[in-house]
Amino acid sequence: MKNLAELMTQRRSARDFDVNYEIPEADFNDIIQAMRMSPSSYGILGQRLLVINRGEMREKLAPFFYNQLNYVNASKFIIVLAANHKGLKDATTHTMDLKFGDSEARAAYEGNIHKVLFSGNLSDERLDSYSSQQTYITTGVATVVAASLNIDTCMIGGFNAKALGEYLIQEGLMYDYETPFITMAFGKSTKISGEKLRSELKDFVKEI
Repeated sequence: MKNLAELMTQRRSARDFDVNYEIPEADFNDIIQAMRMSPSSYGILGQRLLVINRGEMREKLAPFFYNQLNYVNASKFIIVLAANHKGLKDATTHTMDLKFGDSEARAAYEGNIHKVLFSGNLSDERLDSYSSQQTYITTGVATVVAASLNIDTCMIGGFNAKALGEYLIQEGLMYDYETPFITMAFGKSTKISGEKLRSELKDFVKEI
C-alpha cells in the first residue's frame, strides 16, 4: 500500500466519472465513518451529510451544480451541511449536553467557547466562515481515505449555494439554520485535472 504522501502526490481531482462504476458499499461506509470521525473545532457537532445517489433527486439538483459532469456522473455525491450563524449556538449547547451533561467540567469548557464565538466579537459572516472551515476539514479527511481505497474524488464549491439551500429547505431536507458549504463527488474518474502544481517545499515551509 502506498503511504499517504505518495497517495496525495499522485491524486488528481476528477473532472468526470465512469457512469457504470458503483463504489463498493463497504468502501463508501468507510468514507462516511471517517467523515463522521473528522476533527472539528471544540468538537462541536454541527455537521450533517446528504448523500445524493444516482436517480431522480440527482437530476433535480443538477441545475444548482450547473450540470457539471463530475456531479452528474459520480457514483456517490455528498452535500456537507453545517450549522450557520443561526444554529451554531444551539449546536454548541447540544454538544455540551452530550459531552458534559451537568458536570462541573462543563462551565469552563463551554465558557471558553462562548468567549471565542459568542461574545459579540464575530459577525454573522465570520460565524458562517467558522462553520464552513469545519466542513473543509471533513472533506479533506474524505479525500485521503478515498484515495487510500482507490476511489477518485472532487470537492465542488462551484454551485449555487443560495438556490440549493432554498430548495433543500423546501423539500424538508435541510433546516434554515444550516448551510450547504461544500460538496464532494466520488467514483472512478474518466477525466482528471491536469498536471499537479504545488509550491516548492522550500517556499511552502519555513521553520523558525
